[in-house]
Formats: sequence, C-alpha cells, structure tokens
Amino acid sequence: MRGFGAPLLISLGLVAVDAVMSLLLPVLIRHGIDQGVTRMALGAVWAAAGLGLFTVLVQWAAQIGETRMTGRTGERVLYSLRLKIFAQLQRLGLDYYERELTGRIMTRMTTDVDALSTFLQTGLVTAFVSVVTFFGIMVALLVIDVQLALVVFVTLPPLIIATFFFRRASVKAYELARERVSAVNADLQESVSGLLILQAFRRERSGRQRFADGSDSYRRARIRGQWLISVYFPFVQLLSSVAAAAVLIMGAHRVDAGTLTTGALVAYLLYIDLFFAPVQQLSQVFDGYQQATVSLGRIQELLQEPTSTKAADEPLEVLSLRGDIVFEDVDFAYGDDEEALREVSLAIPAGQTVAFVGETGAGKSTLVKLVARFYDPTGGRVTVDGADLRALDLTSYRHRLGVVPQEAYLFQGTVRDAIAYGRPDATDAQVEAAARAVGAHDMIATLDGGYLHEVAERGRNLSAGQRQLIALARAELVDPDILLLDEATAALDLATEAVVNQATDRVAGRRTTLVVAHRLTTAARADRVVLMDHGRIAEDGTHEQLLQLGGRYAQLWRTFVGAAEPGEPVASSA
Repeated sequence: MRGFGAPLLISLGLVAVDAVMSLLLPVLIRHGIDQGVTRMALGAVWAAAGLGLFTVLVQWAAQIGETRMTGRTGERVLYSLRLKIFAQLQRLGLDYYERELTGRIMTRMTTDVDALSTFLQTGLVTAFVSVVTFFGIMVALLVIDVQLALVVFVTLPPLIIATFFFRRASVKAYELARERVSAVNADLQESVSGLLILQAFRRERSGRQRFADGSDSYRRARIRGQWLISVYFPFVQLLSSVAAAAVLIMGAHRVDAGTLTTGALVAYLLYIDLFFAPVQQLSQVFDGYQQATVSLGRIQELLQEPTSTKAADEPLEVLSLRGDIVFEDVDFAYGDDEEALREVSLAIPAGQTVAFVGETGAGKSTLVKLVARFYDPTGGRVTVDGADLRALDLTSYRHRLGVVPQEAYLFQGTVRDAIAYGRPDATDAQVEAAARAVGAHDMIATLDGGYLHEVAERGRNLSAGQRQLIALARAELVDPDILLLDEATAALDLATEAVVNQATDRVAGRRTTLVVAHRLTTAARADRVVLMDHGRIAEDGTHEQLLQLGGRYAQLWRTFVGAAEPGEPVASSA
C-alpha cells in the first residue's frame, strides 16, 4: 500500500464526516420536537430543519468525495496489483506452469482481480461508513439513555454469535466456489485450445457434459453461500424489530412517567434503525467481501510463490560469451518424479554444434533447458565460460542466447514485430538482413504485406515452416553467442525441413549450438552427436565415429535409412 497512504487518509476522513452527519440528524430531530413542537416554538423547529438540511448537504458532498476518492484509489491499487501479478508470472520458472493449469493461472489475473475490483468500487465505502456509524450509534444510545441502551444491547450476543457462525461458514463456501470456478475456467481453456482434437474425435457431447458438471458444481457452491445469506439477513432484521418494539414499550412508559421526553424516544427509535442498518449493510457487502478475501488470499499465494531459478546475491553481468559449456556431474528431476538426468558430465567447446539424440524422455530437451536456465540442476552444476549459471545475471545472460523451440510461438503483430521480438529497437534494414541471413526473406515477400503481414495469435495463419523460419530470423537478429534448437524440425515435412535445415546452418555459423534432434539427418550434419539414454550419456562422438562404433546410434541410423542387414557397412550422408 506504499504510495496510497494520503488518498486513503482523505477517504477515511470523508467517511468519518459522512458517519457523523448521519448521527447528527436524530439529535436535531429530538431538539426540534422537544424544544419546538412540544413548546410550540416555531423558531426552534425552523432552526432544527435548517441545520438538518445543512447536515444532509454536507453528508451528500462527503459521500460524493469518498466514493470518487475510494474509487480512484482502488483502481490505482488494482493497477499496481495487476502489474505485480504479471511480473511474478514472468519470474516464475517453467516448473510452476507445468504443475498449474493455465485456466487457474488466468483466474488469478481475471476473476480474482475482478472480485477485488468490485469490492473496492462498491463495498469498501459502505463497509467503512457502516463500521463508523455502528460504533458511533452505540455511544449515542448510551449518552441519551443508559436503560434503553441496555435493552438494545441485549440483542448484541445473538447478533455476534450469528455473525461468527455466518462468517465461518460463508468463508468455506466462497473458498469452495472460487476453487470450482477455477476448475471451470481451466476446463474451458483446455477445451478451446484442443478444439480441433475434440471435434475430430467427436467428443463435443462429453465435453459439454464435463463442462456442465463443473458449472453445476460451481452453482451448488454459490447456492450454499446464498442460503447462508438468506438465513442471516432476515435474522438481523428480526433482532432490529425486536429491539425497536422493546424500546417503544419501555419508552412509552417512561414518557408517560415523565422520565423521558418524546423527542428522546423518537431519536432513540431512529438510532435503533440506524444501529441495525450498518449490520444489514455489512451483511449485504459481505458476499463481495468474502469473494474479495478469498481472491486476495489466492493472489497473495501466487505472489509469494518462490521461483525455482533464484537470482544470485551479487549476480555477474554478462556482456558477451565465448560459448564454452560444461555439465559437471549434473542431476535433475522434475518435482518428485523419476530423475530426468543422472551424473551427466559433458564439455562442449566454443563454436561447436552438438546434436542430442535418443528416445523420448531420454533427457535431450532437459539438457537444453538447463543451459537456458529455465531450470537449475538438482545436483552438480552447469557452467558457461567457467562461470556457474546460477552466479550470472539471468536477464543479461539470456540476452546472449538464441532459442528456437520445437513449436515456434509467434505473438500477435506483424512479421516485422515477430522477428524483432528479442530486439525491439532493431531497424527495418536489420530485420530484413536477419531474414535474408536465414533464407526467410523470399518467403516473407510472398506474404500479403510482406514484413507488415499481420500475424494471428500463436501465428496460426502461417504454416509450420513459415513460423519456424521467422523464429530462426528472430534468433539471428539478437546475434546470440549460444544457439539452442529444441527439435526445431520435428513437425515439418521433408521439403520444409530441408529449407529450415539450411537456415539453421546459417544461424549456427561459428556459434556454440545445441540441437535436440529427432531426425538423424539433423544429427548427421552436426560437429558432434551425443546419444542420451534414460538420463545418461550413452555415446559421444562424431556421426562417423558413432557409426563405426556399431552401438545404439548405429542401430538407430540403420533403422532410419532402412538398412536390411546390421552387418552391412552403412554409408554416411553427412
């Protein structure tokens, strides 16, 4: 709340003025009745009426001010909160996103923040005014008449007990409702993302049923909260009526006995109505308050989530890299699952292109992710140019990397924007030069608008090969010292693969390049091939050396080229 102190203090001051003005009206009415009506003094009546009108106008002005001030402050708080959430989401490691559903994450930024927004805009002022008014009226009741105050206060124990149980039960109900709406959002996001598969396998009916079941579960949780409100609100109204009736009966006897004035009794009845009104108002905003409380707790949980790639106490700035990469007895496991890497030791000299091959789950992509420091090893260390990656400034280090994933992700914008994503200040000439360097310029020229061609969400209006070429141009533009290619051609047809491979060779150049390869033609062109097997390095050498070795890699190659006899010599196509 740093920076919001002054506006909040002003808002509290206006709330206090609003509450005080509402407390003054019964006093002025009492004065008008006792000093004016009873004594037939018209001047006292006019004076009370004039002061009452002034009080109402002051209260009206205070309400305008407090609503505007609280609203503006609330929007500033929410704006700051959204920025903090977004920054935290960018800091968190990939492990968080692998264990959390996307829909649940989106709920934090949308539904949970919206719940806070609704409460800050509509409920906060009402809550402040109600609390101040409630305690102010308690004091006024005691000042006017202690005996009648004791009659009213008899209703407080059942009110407190009911409020306690209502709050405890409603908190559970709203926490359950928030959890279930997160599940509904997650299911919706997954269904939309996988719509092609859903329709291809004719799973629309089961998808609708699953969504209906989740929505019904959310509805039942909300109905539970509404049922609690339907019991609590009328009970508060009942206590208010009982207190008013008791005061009226006792007050009438006191007026008849001459120990209480008529104006005091009227003022007391007005105060009783005002006394329970704040409780009812608080109950009415309690729904929003509970939702906001649950949402705030979930947002705080997200903001307190530790990142798996913590920054060093004194990180080393990275201006450039030679590209020497060393894995020193590296172990790694995704959460509590089976280890993905075991005792991996590997030295890659600067400028070398290394292809990692092996079966799915062998640990190829994990090695590349450790170099990018998307994860930290659970044992051993990874060094670049002799420095442990955990000691480097992560932002400046990643500026020296070029990353091309298996599925090139392109953000909305133009093709030019997509290429310049890692270097927004690049000129048009530099963007075009990067595209030409990887052989993407001719492809881009065929697009409607060329470099100004609009790229749809995730680049879905481009082919896989076009997206991959643009991703390579994006990597080329940042002029990386280390290039990481994670199965960049796995999903491409042979013709497109050949084009992308040529572009990859251009980008690799003299840089240190790590390639995760499913197709062995990609591995055959590398300076060095590392075969991974169950998280360990099984074979290491050039393509020709591994073929001569006659081990697992040679078997994979024979299978790939369709050799009939294992004993026959295998020709290299490198």
